[in-house]
Amino acid sequence: MRTAVDGAARRAGLAVFALGVLLLLMVFYLAYLELVASGTLTSPASSQSTLLPLATKGLFLLLMGFVASAISNKGIGLYQAAVHAEE
Repeated sequence: MRTAVDGAARRAGLAVFALGVLLLLMVFYLAYLELVASGTLTSPASSQSTLLPLATKGLFLLLMGFVASAISNKGIGLYQAAVHAEE
């Protein structure tokens, strides 16, 4: 029994994985920009009026991070599925 490698599927898996990693980096960068813009990093005592929009943006960024990690996971799965057994 030999193993065959599907080159196109491996390249597609790596491309999808790279896309997921880039999306994760973008989410971290956007989260940092939001924290700096809200003043949370510079002044820890924030008013109640700024916490709700910041929490809403944080939830959206969490959702974006979850989706980006799922995309990366699918890319790795496609990369691993590219090797299959031949009889």
